[in-house]
Amino acid sequence: MYFEAIFQPSDTSVYSTDAKRIFGKKIALQDGWVLEDGPNKGQQGYYVPNSTVGLIPACDLKEIKNIPYAQWKDIFNRAAVEA
Repeated sequence: MYFEAIFQPSDTSVYSTDAKRIFGKKIALQDGWVLEDGPNKGQQGYYVPNSTVGLIPACDLKEIKNIPYAQWKDIFNRAAVEA
């Protein structure tokens, strides 16, 4: 499934420098898996394909929306150009 959301982490220190460039921005995500350990145990995780950001817990995302693939691809391509 394809999603869009605004990446707004509550604790920025746990993310890499690659992740810090997308703070506060709308990003294209794909459905991941439920986190099995850590402070966000039990939450749904999402990931940004072809990135080193890693799994993002739902609590660090705002306005998560399921979107069509064409719209997801547009957001994904825009983010790649900005990088």
